[in-house]
Amino acid sequence: MKRLILLLILSSYLFAFEGQIAKILIKTFTKTTITQVSKKYGSKGIEALATLTKRYGKNGLSKLNEINKKFGQKGIDILIKYGELPLKNQSTFKLVNQYGSKGFYLLKRYPNKSIEYYNKFGNKFVTNADKYGNKRVIKYLDDAKKYNQDTKVMTFLDKFGDKANSFLDKHWGKLLTSGFVLLNADSLIASTQNIAESAINKGGDVVTDSVSNISNSQVGLFMGIAILLFVFFKFGIDKLIAIREKKKNV
Repeated sequence: MKRLILLLILSSYLFAFEGQIAKILIKTFTKTTITQVSKKYGSKGIEALATLTKRYGKNGLSKLNEINKKFGQKGIDILIKYGELPLKNQSTFKLVNQYGSKGFYLLKRYPNKSIEYYNKFGNKFVTNADKYGNKRVIKYLDDAKKYNQDTKVMTFLDKFGDKANSFLDKHWGKLLTSGFVLLNADSLIASTQNIAESAINKGGDVVTDSVSNISNSQVGLFMGIAILLFVFFKFGIDKLIAIREKKKNV
């Protein structure tokens, strides 16, 4: 009977929350403590405290204060909606705070990789991952990172969009084994820059021939891929399509 009366009295301080929340808090905190929390953090603070109390008991209050100190009201809102995972550090908080459910899914599915690439590439990573698939973009970056080419892959996707994604999806295995990642693409591209520029100016014959005949030799393979990449990074896929069409019409 006394417990029922206490529940009714506390209802005014708990802003008409469901009885389960009231029960959780009453078992752990005094009426005064609950009132102070409600005044300081509002209704969401009470809900957050109930969530934390389930895991930490009386230490839930200190945990709530800690979250507020580090992340403010936004941290409390995120705790209620997504739990504690986004509050691990400032990076996880920023990811979920900025992108909501998309950021949380990335964080939950790829807790380490998502933060690593978010810290390195920022919005470009999240945008491309959401557009082309989290798993796919992370695979591209993981593979390329082994050869210090992850920045180039991200630049490629960011610059050429859907066309770049289609190209990578179709040729990724070939690129990995023929120079884009396996070798130092920067030095290859630099060494063939003049050839590529000349090829474009002359209608693309050298580029087309290099790509179509790359199987003739290992050196030709590397050079053909290097030229192909140079054209992509400087002029985009439209230039290659134009070259290809022109060659067909000859």
